[in-house]
Amino acid sequence: MGIRLMEEINEFKKQIKLIEKYIDEDSFPFSALEVHKFKSNMLKYKLEHPEDKQIDTLIQIMESLDTVHERKQNEKINHRLNLLTVWSTIFLPLSFFTGMWGMNFDDVPLISDDKGFWIFTSLCVITVFSMWVYFKKNRWF
Repeated sequence: MGIRLMEEINEFKKQIKLIEKYIDEDSFPFSALEVHKFKSNMLKYKLEHPEDKQIDTLIQIMESLDTVHERKQNEKINHRLNLLTVWSTIFLPLSFFTGMWGMNFDDVPLISDDKGFWIFTSLCVITVFSMWVYFKKNRWF
């Protein structure tokens, strides 16, 4: 194996170690395009030098790192969607209550009552608190 080929392999190793270093951090400094170019360079090297077994191992490591990074990104997205769902579920009944008591009819219960506002406010607070307790108890957030 020539010195130039060994230098290329060492450069691939350095890049993989750099990716390994940042894989667990929230700010992954490489764009998807950079990772794709790196993988395609490794595959081009593999096509040019099919007898080199080291590149096979490096390609497998890179694919594993790419899978780990993608899994971590999916976990973040799932967590954010879970929080969005919980908050939406908490505010949906409040929108319903507001719609019910916001109608311009005299027959709506508690509208003309002196304590209607406070009963409505208490109902909203109790609803939000009970849903929050339910979600916390079930570890939804």
